[in-house]
Amino acid sequence: MLIHFIRFTVLMQHQKAKHFKCRNCPRRLNTAGGLAVHVQQVHKLDPDKIDNALPGRDGYDVEIFGMEGIPAPDLADYRRRKEAELGLKPGTISAPPAKRPRVENRVLTEAELRLALQQHKALMGASEASNPLQSAEATAVYNAAPTTYTVQPDQTLAPPMPPPGMPFAPGCVPC
Repeated sequence: MLIHFIRFTVLMQHQKAKHFKCRNCPRRLNTAGGLAVHVQQVHKLDPDKIDNALPGRDGYDVEIFGMEGIPAPDLADYRRRKEAELGLKPGTISAPPAKRPRVENRVLTEAELRLALQQHKALMGASEASNPLQSAEATAVYNAAPTTYTVQPDQTLAPPMPPPGMPFAPGCVPC
């Protein structure tokens, strides 16, 4: 993306320096139309042609800004010349970019999920015997509430200490 920006900037600088520069003052403009308006309003002259332009393209009738506004036949001719210059096969530059494949987003059936899991296991090299969770998976109940495990507090531990700055409970002796 940065390369395209740099190329665009260089192209704009070239157009301002070579093609859209006023003959009567140091002013440089972005477009041929802007140059024509400048010459008419500031210098009170009629613009005749664009300097350093190719023959037949030196008029003010086409509004070009960078690569925008170039007539289709001229753009196709430019791409053909570039392909020949770079040694590419015809249509390489002018071909539209490849589209991303369409991805279908839908809910998979249980059979499709099982098949995908088997394919994944085969791909990962897992065998039936090496999977310790296989028996748990076979007996799993779908949409069941998860099992909760609770740990009983150990009664042999001392009661917790109060936070710093809090007085001790009555009957407790500080250590």
